[in-house]
Amino acid sequence: MDLINQLKKNGYRVTISREIICKILEESGHEHFTADNLFKLARKYSKEIDLATIYRTFELLEDLNIIEHSHQAHSSGIYYLKEAITSTHIACDNCNNIEDISNKTTNKINELITKDTGYKIEKNHFVYSGRCKKCK
Repeated sequence: MDLINQLKKNGYRVTISREIICKILEESGHEHFTADNLFKLARKYSKEIDLATIYRTFELLEDLNIIEHSHQAHSSGIYYLKEAITSTHIACDNCNNIEDISNKTTNKINELITKDTGYKIEKNHFVYSGRCKKCK
């Protein structure tokens, strides 16, 4: 996914800060980020970048349908490259580890919801929480 070209194609300036953020997101693959942890990574490339720029860039990329975010109870949003119609995660309340729930599992849950409600699920914005195997 070439995020820089998508910004240009949509008429947005590609600042050094945006370039750094996009590079980190592209190189991360399917990793999940909070604004704070992306900020720490971005500062390794440039001391000029600030947290407000991270949030503004996240908002822009979300408006362009490139990334999504979810919220775990009482914590910052987690941001990730948009992968599919549904992106469901599970987060550890103890160590804050975040993992994807497979589309196979998500599809089964969606089928149950459709059966119970009659709704056709088109997307979700969902994070389960609990304790991971390591923190049990």
